[in-house]
Amino acid sequence: MRARRSATAVLIYFLSIAAFPAEATPDSAPTAATETITEADLKSTLYFLASKEMQGRELNTLFNKITSNYLAHRFELMGLEPVAPDGYFQYFNILQAELLDGNALEIRGPDSLSSTVAVVQEDFFPSPLSANGKISAPLVLAGYGITAPEYRYDDFQELEVQGKIVVVLDGEPGGMDPDSPFDGILDSRYSEEFYKIRNAQAHDAAGLIIVQNRRDRSRRGNFARHAQLTWPEDPSRARYDLKVWEEQVKIPVIHISSELARELLRSTRVDLRELQRKIDKEFKSQGVPLPGLEATLETAIVRSQTRIRNVLAYLPGSDPNLKDEVVIISAHFDHMGYHDGEIFQGADDNASGTAGLLEIAEAYALSPEKPARSVLFAAWNAEERGLLGSRYYVERPALLLENTTALFQMDMIGRNEEIPDPNNPRFLGLQKQSAESNTNSVHVMGYSRSEDLRRLVTQSNGRIGLELKFQYDDTPANLLRRSDHWPFLSHDVPVLFFHTGLHPDYHRPTDTPEKINYAKMEKIVRLVFLCSWAAAHSSPPPQLNERRQGR
Repeated sequence: MRARRSATAVLIYFLSIAAFPAEATPDSAPTAATETITEADLKSTLYFLASKEMQGRELNTLFNKITSNYLAHRFELMGLEPVAPDGYFQYFNILQAELLDGNALEIRGPDSLSSTVAVVQEDFFPSPLSANGKISAPLVLAGYGITAPEYRYDDFQELEVQGKIVVVLDGEPGGMDPDSPFDGILDSRYSEEFYKIRNAQAHDAAGLIIVQNRRDRSRRGNFARHAQLTWPEDPSRARYDLKVWEEQVKIPVIHISSELARELLRSTRVDLRELQRKIDKEFKSQGVPLPGLEATLETAIVRSQTRIRNVLAYLPGSDPNLKDEVVIISAHFDHMGYHDGEIFQGADDNASGTAGLLEIAEAYALSPEKPARSVLFAAWNAEERGLLGSRYYVERPALLLENTTALFQMDMIGRNEEIPDPNNPRFLGLQKQSAESNTNSVHVMGYSRSEDLRRLVTQSNGRIGLELKFQYDDTPANLLRRSDHWPFLSHDVPVLFFHTGLHPDYHRPTDTPEKINYAKMEKIVRLVFLCSWAAAHSSPPPQLNERRQGR
């Protein structure tokens, strides 16, 4: 439970709100509430959340549950409303998959006497999302497996795929091209496995084969290593997926190596590398029939299920015409837990953002003037396992997603960015810099998608005085994808992501509370409060920029 405010702080607050004029504007009304966000309160909360006693708040542990209970209790004490049928908790199920015997792949060429029998976890492996089953069907090559009408791009255009096994490249066109309309060098939602599966199903494919893309930076190392990471010997270390995803997958799905792909295409005139280069250069789909090629594939997977929860609290809007619209303020509360005798306390990642979320929620609760639009305070779970809490929310939103006008995410807002070695894979694509050079800076991401929100944060910062950095929306480090705002941005919700940058203690046991820059953190949390308040009153609400079109 949270430490009580000092009597002096409470007295100052109520004296200040008494001075508000009745006709206070949105710009001036939250002044007193802003000042309730203090370094001391943030430090108190953070030291609790990131204490050794909390054991790193790892998913599916007692300490993760204690954290969610603590957050729900704090929201309740503030007088905020629950939004889910289960009070302040939004429950959902996640799955871990384990390979069974019986996974197989055989590819037959035009000559019925020639066939290739692939070896599981060397040449191919099933997707953990795959449906179980055995199918035999002709093959067809469908580029990257993408249908994106907003970019005038469709790999399935004029391609007959019904009842066939579709072969697609991993990734997306121009994955390393800054000028690609698919979000430049940032991996867009179209590169995601689940999207490719659903799109193949939408075109009535009988199965899906995803080819390792050696030009895709997310597939470092050889194919066998990728297979081992996907299907570790210890099933408890396997990745988690959402049950609501698995329920939507009706076809067998496998990944194959680029070497096997070239082997299976040898009897055709298709050069996979040349086809990929052509798509990336011309930005035109290259669906290709593969006459005479057939495959038999069989997938056999068993899954275990775990029930976990997000924590959601709600403040109704005060304007009858706007209260059905919602602004979300969010942070994830899970971290990496206890491993090999060491506790990953997760002070910056992300006790900092969680403490900020609580302070902002309390500032809203204490303010005598309420926002015009409704505000949802969301503490996401399972971010460290693939943004699963926020991904579940966009699949099953507690409040209509089309009524969500903006989201403000805080993740790692407590340190000074420090990149000692830009050649270290942990800091891919980031410039060398010292912590001393970043004592007053914060990265703001999402700026390139909404000029409205970029103006909003710049104007709000006039009252705070931080150094705002707008530079990480499109980098090889893929930072724009790496926190819980991403699923919302992928569903066309304007977002801003506040992040003070990576440092050598990132995802290490040395990410501890005494290393936090609490004075800067106070300024960042106040800035997020001001931004959310402005978004809750703006007319019209913040908009996304127009999309770039295909070449």
